[in-house]
Amino acid sequence: MEGKRLDTYIAYIHNISRSKAQKLIQNKCIKLHGCVITDNDYAVKPGEEYVVDSIKSDDTTDISPNFNIKLDVVYEDDYIIIINKQSGITVHPGAGTNNDTLLNAVIACFPYSKPGIVHRLDKETSGLMVIAKNEESHTFLSTLLSKRIIKREYLAVVWGTLSPLYETIKTYIAPKRSNRKIMCVTKAIGKSAITHYSVKKPIGKASLVNCKLETGRTHQIRVHMSHIGHSIVGDQVYGKNSSKSARYAKQSHFICNFKRQALHAYKLGFYHPKSQEYIEFKSDLPYDMKTLISEFENLVI
Repeated sequence: MEGKRLDTYIAYIHNISRSKAQKLIQNKCIKLHGCVITDNDYAVKPGEEYVVDSIKSDDTTDISPNFNIKLDVVYEDDYIIIINKQSGITVHPGAGTNNDTLLNAVIACFPYSKPGIVHRLDKETSGLMVIAKNEESHTFLSTLLSKRIIKREYLAVVWGTLSPLYETIKTYIAPKRSNRKIMCVTKAIGKSAITHYSVKKPIGKASLVNCKLETGRTHQIRVHMSHIGHSIVGDQVYGKNSSKSARYAKQSHFICNFKRQALHAYKLGFYHPKSQEYIEFKSDLPYDMKTLISEFENLVI
């Protein structure tokens, strides 16, 4: 990426839109060697490392606390918070959300911290997330993420029986031209996306699959599993789930009415921003996915 414009580089490294990267630059959130850079056209040079001011960029001072959302806190110290997110909760305020997000709940639960979102999960995806408590921790963890050092593994229930049992999916992913909110696999444009999957066990008309992210693009696992013909159960956007349920699981009311993608972030590992020691967390499958697996196992094939 050397020689690229700063806004293009920041957008690529942090997996955000170019317009959001430009806003960060304009708001004086990007620093190099302690100096603020406000020029979108600044040419990135080899070896340079940029600090993103997470406090300014997340702008948590304008986000109201929400005490009605219960958090499943797996771990917490002076530097980080590990959350086991339930499905149905949006991570960060945006279009269509007010104060009913995970970040609103974190601010309510930890009023003396200045939380920074390091990575995100889709609204209907459950599982582990790390949230930085201060700017230094956010910068450290964001750097690990950009260098692909943070371990993120997911469990997914997908349609069909996969062959081979383990594989690496490597494509480009970009927004669809007709709908920028939906991602798709492309031949040469977009961002490189790499997912390693392995089948844990077949379950009738579906399979339980482990997906390990090497990159973390928007909707990456959902797009990749759909691309190889094994979309995630419950994913209507990328998998035409309703028609598959009616065809392969019409005996099961539970499967036919499973309304979220069966995707759970079950393992998260990284180096601690203070101690520099490697730590790892695991989360059991939530009740709805366990029930889903049981329903598939009990289907009459």
